[in-house]
Amino acid sequence: MNQQNSQQGATLLVSLVMLLILTLVGLSAVENVNLQTHMARNSQYSIHSYQIALSEIRAQLEQLETNIAPLNAATINGTEDRLGDDISMQPDKFTQTVSYEYIGEGLPPVGFSVDTFVGRIYELDSRAQLDNTGIFSDQTQGLNYAGPK
Repeated sequence: MNQQNSQQGATLLVSLVMLLILTLVGLSAVENVNLQTHMARNSQYSIHSYQIALSEIRAQLEQLETNIAPLNAATINGTEDRLGDDISMQPDKFTQTVSYEYIGEGLPPVGFSVDTFVGRIYELDSRAQLDNTGIFSDQTQGLNYAGPK
């Protein structure tokens, strides 16, 4: 009789240990899924900020076709920051900054006479940052604008 009572207690103890192990495995799986969800979301935000910054560079280049004032200001001041309505891409939850930086003079672009024109070299910098996070994308485009000597 004594042996039978001790065996019944062992079954309960083994069952409780197995239940504890299964609970820990379940909690670990839930935590792993949460981590993967956060990683996927951050990856999507990172790709979105890249697309916003790159789209802004394209929009700025299109605006330069009709208005070269930002290049003239950058030539005079060294840099020209674009603010407010000068920035095309302004999606919710993202902060967008754009600046033109005058680098110097060089050879003019292909198709322009070296005797008549000089190449004015600029960098167009675009940064898109998700508000209140460290997620951002910096994109830079070089420009060589032909101007008279």
